[in-house]
Amino acid sequence: MAGQHHSDPAQPITNILDDPNYLRWSSVMKSFLKGRKLWRIVTGDKPAPVKRQDETDYSFADRLEYWDSANHRILTWFTNTYVPSVNMHFNRFDLVKEAWDFLTSRYTFADLAHQYQLLSTFNHLHQESGQSIDEF
Repeated sequence: MAGQHHSDPAQPITNILDDPNYLRWSSVMKSFLKGRKLWRIVTGDKPAPVKRQDETDYSFADRLEYWDSANHRILTWFTNTYVPSVNMHFNRFDLVKEAWDFLTSRYTFADLAHQYQLLSTFNHLHQESGQSIDEF
């Protein structure tokens, strides 16, 4: 990733998210967004602006448009780095925070289920009599 220059902003990272590589994808995406000062929109620490009492409609509309533009730019980057099977879940999200939270819960759960399955398989393995340790 370091030293690479991406001229197309719609293709920011080369890591494509599909089920087994969520941790790698999320790490690369998080770093990418932090580098563009957009991470706080994802975490919800920088929510959509609320109109201030002393603010003109025009000024507020400007701030809201700026925030919404960033939110949708991130959603587009997400969409461009998913495999189609992941992408179909994302039509319903309008907020990048919701999309990120959904992914986190989905893949954390999937990862735990996968770990359980591996553990279960491992526990059912046993060395047959006469079987060398290498064969086992």
